[in-house]
Amino acid sequence: MCGRNFEYFSEDPYLAGKLAAAYIRGMEQLGVGTSLKHFAVNNQETRRMTMNSQIDDRALREIYLKPFEIAVKEGKPTTVMASYNRVNGEYSCANKFLLTDILRNEWGFEGAVISDWGAAIDVVQCIKAGMDLEMPDSLGIHTKQILDAIKKKTLTMEELDRAVDQVVNLVTTLAPKRKKVTIDYQKQHEIAVNLACESAVLLKNEGVLPLDKQCPVLVIGDLAVNMRFQGGGSSHITTAKTKNTVEALKESGIEVAYVKGYDKEKDETIPELEEEAVRLARAQMPILFFGGLTEQVEGEGYDRKTLQIPECQIHLLNRLYAVNNKIIVVTLGGGPMLMPFLPKVKAVLHMYLGGQGVGEACARLLLGQVNPSGKLAETFPRSLDDVPNKEFYAPDSDDVEYRESIFVGYRYYDTFHVPVLFEFGYGLSYTTFAYSQLEVEQTMYTQGTLKVRCTISNTGDYIGKEIVQVYVVNPKSTYLRAHKELRGFTKVELKPGESKVVEIVLPEDSFCLYDVKQGKYIMPSGKYKICVGASSQDIRLEQEIQVEGVHYDVDQRTECATYFQLEQEKGKTIESNAFQVLYGKPFSQFDAVKKGEYTIYHSLQTLGKHSKVNRLALRLIKALYYRMNKGKPKTDPGVQMIISALCEGPLDCVICASDGMFPLRIGEALVLIANGHCFKAMGRLLRK
Repeated sequence: MCGRNFEYFSEDPYLAGKLAAAYIRGMEQLGVGTSLKHFAVNNQETRRMTMNSQIDDRALREIYLKPFEIAVKEGKPTTVMASYNRVNGEYSCANKFLLTDILRNEWGFEGAVISDWGAAIDVVQCIKAGMDLEMPDSLGIHTKQILDAIKKKTLTMEELDRAVDQVVNLVTTLAPKRKKVTIDYQKQHEIAVNLACESAVLLKNEGVLPLDKQCPVLVIGDLAVNMRFQGGGSSHITTAKTKNTVEALKESGIEVAYVKGYDKEKDETIPELEEEAVRLARAQMPILFFGGLTEQVEGEGYDRKTLQIPECQIHLLNRLYAVNNKIIVVTLGGGPMLMPFLPKVKAVLHMYLGGQGVGEACARLLLGQVNPSGKLAETFPRSLDDVPNKEFYAPDSDDVEYRESIFVGYRYYDTFHVPVLFEFGYGLSYTTFAYSQLEVEQTMYTQGTLKVRCTISNTGDYIGKEIVQVYVVNPKSTYLRAHKELRGFTKVELKPGESKVVEIVLPEDSFCLYDVKQGKYIMPSGKYKICVGASSQDIRLEQEIQVEGVHYDVDQRTECATYFQLEQEKGKTIESNAFQVLYGKPFSQFDAVKKGEYTIYHSLQTLGKHSKVNRLALRLIKALYYRMNKGKPKTDPGVQMIISALCEGPLDCVICASDGMFPLRIGEALVLIANGHCFKAMGRLLRK
């Protein structure tokens, strides 16, 4: 449901960490500094600047910190960007436990820690916690706070020097590597096309794909021509070139008829567009319907309200079924979506947001010039009702409870036997693959890496690539643990009839969990299964092994976890008292702020709870922004992002990022008014 899912690698921490580490290594080898973000537990856009992620220690370590740990240790990024949100009560940029104790002392990170844009709440505490560089420049506001802290000795010169040294090191390390280069845009574009081909996932195919090149096709959907190939907000870039799928199909010699069908910027039916689409559909040509998530429903600064694609697309598809049953759906989007059309269509090709080469990649895949080989990096649920944290995600509150704990994605669905639309790791091909001859290096495991080998054979008629996945099934226990977890994967290319032996090396922590009492990872003894398959649910080979580790005692915390599991199995809401014991500390009460307690670190939305003046100020600021962006609808992704920041962002952040348009004294006056000090507020406004 996160509006920014298109920026996240996977629901699985191991996969996310491995993909991030590879990305970082590739960039750093070119002399380009990378920034690993957003550290940490940044999983919603609603109130993203003030929310407090309340998460138990096991989930924090095993799910949310693990991908960062892998990326830092294996990728060695130049910088790590701390997120807006609080983690267990402390803002990430001022969180010494995250930035110093874990990132630097445990993981050995030697680069610079930078803030997200305007996330340096209480800049002095941020520096003391381990942040080195604030983004953006505060126009002197925070500089004064730092100098005052030095004078008052609440910030030491050693702490400030550490941060300054990191910033200077960035410049001296990276600046000499900057040089004028000649870019071969065509070569880069072809790489983009190939990446999009590798990443697309074939979700359904009743023998209609690849397309017959001799057969004309009808393409329907605004997204076929105005293709959505990237996310909105701060990730939005201008590309050197793009080509849509209609253009690419025509260049390949396919006879194509195209009709818009709907307007991607409006979730409303447009009768004349629908009528034209239905009329052409009656000709019984194969239909390529392009749909999915638009920028209006997912983007930076706002979360999705539903798992459905826009209703106008569903309405049009329903009309098309009635006159033509040869429909192939191509979906675009940055996250999971419901597919009520799935039983009625012949094929579904999911392109995600495939970058500037997505149009040509889509054409190559549809025509069979490239065989689809991508796999889902996240689970597609059947319904929002099946999602374990549906009642606690993105609430109208700064206090957010991660009650699902370690049961994220397939860890939940597999453990509690909840049917899904498409499981984690799922993806079809135009060919078929056979798995055989599983070999596990040790059947009595004690320590070190573990080599797993098997033979993969192409038993179909097309050259293809298979992503071989290795899962570890954990022994049954009285404590909190997922049924199975991804521990390794590799991609192999095979010609028809060809076989290859693949070897996957499982990391040393493949059988470990984080023990809260000892504050470290431990390996419980027991009988585990090594499972090799084509997805988390399509297991082809398995072998049991004995792991000799430690006896894991059941204490009050894990007894609570057993209750937690029973509550899930009954299909009930996870009780607050059960999570309270699992969480192990008092819940935050950041919503309980009263008049007299407001500070510059509260949002205008929060200040407005007890102040008509602040509510009026917020309305005026929003009206001014809309006026400055006259011609853009309120649903425009960029507009939605800024409006959410103005409403939900701490005043300090809004002021520092306003480039002087919102003076500090006005913000301070608004805080005084919210606290009931109107005369002091007038004095602050009059004082320069």
